[in-house]
Amino acid sequence: MDDASVLELILEGKENPTNLSLALLQKITNDFSEERKIGQGGLGEVYKRIVNPIDDQQFNREFKILTKIDHQNVVRFLGFCSNSYQIPTKEAQSEEINLASVKAKLFCFEYISKGSLDQHISDELRGFDWETRYEIIMGICQGLCYLHNEKNIIHMDLKPANILLGDKMVPKLTDFGLSRPNKNSRTMAQPIGTRGYIAPEYEKDGAISFKADIYSLGAISIELVMGCKGVPHKNNIYCTWVDSFFMVAS
Repeated sequence: MDDASVLELILEGKENPTNLSLALLQKITNDFSEERKIGQGGLGEVYKRIVNPIDDQQFNREFKILTKIDHQNVVRFLGFCSNSYQIPTKEAQSEEINLASVKAKLFCFEYISKGSLDQHISDELRGFDWETRYEIIMGICQGLCYLHNEKNIIHMDLKPANILLGDKMVPKLTDFGLSRPNKNSRTMAQPIGTRGYIAPEYEKDGAISFKADIYSLGAISIELVMGCKGVPHKNNIYCTWVDSFFMVAS
């Protein structure tokens, strides 16, 4: 059975995600052409149907996370490619041609046609009614609840750019490059993330726990209600009035 047929079976839910050939991924992305490029993720370049990671350690960590999760509010993982090959290269200021080793480490996901949540929030012409906003927030909560309660995983990079919108505006969490298994509370030497969405204790001290994701959820919820990104005060704390209700996310 060829790789294309295997990928079709994975899409139909009849096979589990597996190792896909580099040739197949080159074909479905038109050899990683610019016209197929749809964004830049935390791991690397994002093409239609594929993510091209940069760092080996991040690749291995995200792979372990992706193989554990399966939920309607999490982007669906279809397969991966880990391939090494050689290409001829010409040395600078020299006529000598040598072989250079190239590593291809790629992830393949389902394509979510409506893009990321931040694209919709920033465009007033695509404003959501209150019911849609509520359903999006509930979907994010359900995806996060699944990660925390069933898989014991902390996302660590929850923000509108990492929430994709599928059919009927169903939100799907994506980009698990910074995710960690929960081992109670612990710290990271160099906190990474987007200010305004990362929790104060993580930004200041590198403290990791489920609470960090809950802070991000609160910031996203405020943004969905307000229709624009809030600006945190000092200590990364939000305070804002929303329809006569005073909301605080900290």
